[in-house]
Amino acid sequence: MVSVEPPLAQNSPAAMAGTCGSKVSAQSDWELGRSGKRRLLEVSELDVWIGNDRKTRLLESVSLDIDDGEFLALVGESGSGKSLLCSTLMDILPDKLHASGKIYFDGKSLAEAGRSSRAMIFQQPTRFLNPVRTIGFQLGETVRIASALSKRETADRTLFLLDAVGIDDAHAVAKKYPHQLSGGMNQRVMIALALARQPRLLIADEPTSALDVTTQRQIMDLIERLRADWNMAILFVTHDLDLALERADRIGVIYAGQLVENGHAEEIARRPIHPYTRHLFSAVPEISMAPSKLVSLPGGVPDPAIRSHGCHFAERCSNVLEVCRSTTPTFAPRAASAVACHNPGLDHAAT
Repeated sequence: MVSVEPPLAQNSPAAMAGTCGSKVSAQSDWELGRSGKRRLLEVSELDVWIGNDRKTRLLESVSLDIDDGEFLALVGESGSGKSLLCSTLMDILPDKLHASGKIYFDGKSLAEAGRSSRAMIFQQPTRFLNPVRTIGFQLGETVRIASALSKRETADRTLFLLDAVGIDDAHAVAKKYPHQLSGGMNQRVMIALALARQPRLLIADEPTSALDVTTQRQIMDLIERLRADWNMAILFVTHDLDLALERADRIGVIYAGQLVENGHAEEIARRPIHPYTRHLFSAVPEISMAPSKLVSLPGGVPDPAIRSHGCHFAERCSNVLEVCRSTTPTFAPRAASAVACHNPGLDHAAT
């Protein structure tokens, strides 16, 4: 289970030192985030591992935060731990996985905040929809569980939610089964299911990767509209850098279970600092580029069972120092972003 100590003030000595014994009784010490809005989610030193010992860590010392109404995109290649982080935030880790660290939602532990405070949509919605129940039944059950409404009110709320996610003929769609709908329509249904809980944080785990470009844009437009209309924060997981840059306020870059860079989207696009982030951007082709081979990164992502104690990117990094292999770098603020790197390179290290 994730520990449930009271939140630390953002700039308190205990928070800066990484200790967990300090008691903070007044929420005013931490409730305002960098955007000036209320701090909604705070994750500190999160580890997730498999087995009874902590040798095989799938997430290591992950720290991030999201303000009320903020759009944070989490990018990284497959297997980096993005989806695992989402599952941890939703408190739906498999029994074989264990977690430690500190997670606070609006200043409360996850248990105190309750699951209705956050909701999640997934890459393949049909895996999470019951194939033998109608859309209306499934959404109605979710509404009934989430709120104390009468049968008539539940039916009205179900149609309202289908309409809210851009489904034109809500009455007809409510009578259909998942296999009778397109991928984009099923994703809208998943979003409606999420809205039934009236969450303050919507976690979207690659919700558009299985959709065509046109439908992808429609779903992203819908998520952004709902973000404003429903006053939700968004944690958006993707491997699509262009999509992240287009939509997000901030971007977090994760590699092999370690968060390596986190900052304003415009700043990261203009001047990526971490060597891995720079490699990610250099590997994205542009129409304006002259014909050439795509930049490739030598080596592969390290197996969690044999990862070193230092930076997991060390064996693939051209800036590697001996300290990189032995000591995990901590986040250091640089201009409008923060980077966990011992040696980002002199040309990028200036603040």
